[in-house]
Amino acid sequence: MTFRERAQLGALLATLLCVGPGCSESNASAESTRTVTAAVGACGKKGLPDCPLQGWMKANLQAYLNSGDSARLATSLDELAAKEPPGFDGWRKSAESAARAARAGDIGAVKAACKQCHDDLRAKFRSELRTTRLF
Repeated sequence: MTFRERAQLGALLATLLCVGPGCSESNASAESTRTVTAAVGACGKKGLPDCPLQGWMKANLQAYLNSGDSARLATSLDELAAKEPPGFDGWRKSAESAARAARAGDIGAVKAACKQCHDDLRAKFRSELRTTRLF
């Protein structure tokens, strides 16, 4: 069974088992993501499945950057800015800066803003939220 199939199965099971106050589909989905990732081991390293945000960044930001699609890159960076987790100050600012640079066609500035965010927040994100699905 692939990681994706396990994640889908985990989401289905979490939704079916999620009962009581405060239990919502999004809570169930987030919990199933953590459970499935824990069940298959660590994510994000060579030979392992991508972690949720890592996979989203590859499928969106990296793909649009590599294809030169600065309009879609800017839109995705706006989406990323809106997903700033609590306690990750600077996330929104870096993503918004990168989005402005993408709209201006300044790929060097996009990469610099992304690097700044990665330098400042990647280690914290990996230690606290690595298996959390933001999208």
